[in-house]
Amino acid sequence: MGGPYPENIKVHFPGPLYNLIDKAEVEDQVKFLVSTLDHIISLTDASEHMNSVQWNPKTVEYFLKDLHRQSSELKECVAQYQKPSQKESYEIRIKRHFRTLKKILKKEKYSAHAWGQIWRAVRTHLQRMDIIAENAKKKFLLRV
Repeated sequence: MGGPYPENIKVHFPGPLYNLIDKAEVEDQVKFLVSTLDHIISLTDASEHMNSVQWNPKTVEYFLKDLHRQSSELKECVAQYQKPSQKESYEIRIKRHFRTLKKILKKEKYSAHAWGQIWRAVRTHLQRMDIIAENAKKKFLLRV
């Protein structure tokens, strides 16, 4: 879960989707964060397919525990929103993106190289999600 990343990355990152979410309402930003966290958890929870990588199992366990906690806390916020829950286009697009990441892993037979490609994308997701969370917090505080 660290170290150098493969250079010949062929994983598309949905940057335009993040740009769109960055301008969305706080409620939609939080829903997006929950959805993306859940997809990262699902992707990372495939421990039976991690035999080719040399990650410390405890580190992966702590990482997943932290993601589960964050997702759970954000879901509590989402539950308080008045707006009816419906599938938004961003949810469909992020689901499609993570489905593609899973296909890459499967196609590459869960190789260390494929996991390296995927982790680079996950790292970028987490960095962009951190920016969105900070912006959502600022927007929320301005409303209060």
